[in-house]
Amino acid sequence: MIQIKILKNNQQIRLIATGHAGFAAYGQDIVCSAVSVLLDHTARGLTKANVIDDGSHYELAANIQNVGDQRFIDSLIETLTLIAGSYPKNLTVMLERVQRVR
Repeated sequence: MIQIKILKNNQQIRLIATGHAGFAAYGQDIVCSAVSVLLDHTARGLTKANVIDDGSHYELAANIQNVGDQRFIDSLIETLTLIAGSYPKNLTVMLERVQRVR
């Protein structure tokens, strides 16, 4: 199962993703593929994002610098939530609104 934890406030976001969806064999897993593409798309679309990805642990941290950044982040959260609703055995998403993102 992919587990995603999102810490967010009005100025910053930090996302941590671990695990593998386990929907299908490696290289054929549509849930893992969808999440991977979504995370990569969001990181590339943000004004400035710091990404650490070692293959089993993915971390994205960014300051929300403009309306475009906010839209990317809102779409990310909404789409991850939709995928988790369709594949609850393969993806969990926890969103925590915090005053300080660490």
